[in-house]
Amino acid sequence: MKKTILLILLTISITSCKSQEEIDFKVGYLPNYNYTLTQKQISENNVKYIASDEILQNLKNNGIENPTITKDTSLLKSVSKTGKLKGNEFPIDIELLESNNPSLTKGTKFFGKSVDGKTKIDSIYSSTMTEEKKKTLLPAMESMMNQIKYPNRKIKVGESFEQKNPMSMPIADVTIEMEINSIYTLRKVENGIGYFDLDQVYTIKSATKDYEMELDGIGKGQIDYDIEKEFFTKFYLEMEMNLKTELEVFSIELQTKSITDQTTEIIKASR
Repeated sequence: MKKTILLILLTISITSCKSQEEIDFKVGYLPNYNYTLTQKQISENNVKYIASDEILQNLKNNGIENPTITKDTSLLKSVSKTGKLKGNEFPIDIELLESNNPSLTKGTKFFGKSVDGKTKIDSIYSSTMTEEKKKTLLPAMESMMNQIKYPNRKIKVGESFEQKNPMSMPIADVTIEMEINSIYTLRKVENGIGYFDLDQVYTIKSATKDYEMELDGIGKGQIDYDIEKEFFTKFYLEMEMNLKTELEVFSIELQTKSITDQTTEIIKASR
């Protein structure tokens, strides 16, 4: 009898250990939840101009320092509330609780829905935003929320998967099209959380035929994934990118560094 009980306990223990070595990975909003996001991003840009003494003096006379160093900290806090599932969709309301972005002020609200896992933004409320600005922001917001699509799959500890996503970066009158190659590696599973390491490589895809450009960059971070709630609860990324462009009369070297620290608190809605 004791041997039988011991065998059963041993079997349960082995099964439990195995279940912690693999997770069902899928990321997205679930109905009837509140998602409170807090994000802080610190960035530093260093722009160096390479040109003749005459051009550099002209830049100086116009108040442009060489190099030009700018630092910025952006803060954002929002709550996304999802409603009851009806068929294949449920409503999503997003409200900005805190923001130091003058274009996205506290109290701004986005109203939409999730349809088959894709977010659709229907309208925007803002006491300061013009109707023209709302029309511009609405598709941009919707595109941003649907830009990254994660695979629905089982992932074992130590296993990695790769994502490639486009990114646009405007510089002066040029828009640079880049590709972000992200590699997610499941490091461990503990207490219902999957801990991922994130490694990124940034490469240039296209810019303009008039200018010669070189770009390289990397990012390293960590992600905490709530297995039950199917969502990231922590996202941390340190990124560094270098860009060099040859213009007609001078060259520009841009170095940008940023740290993104984001947490999401997820609770069941009391509805």
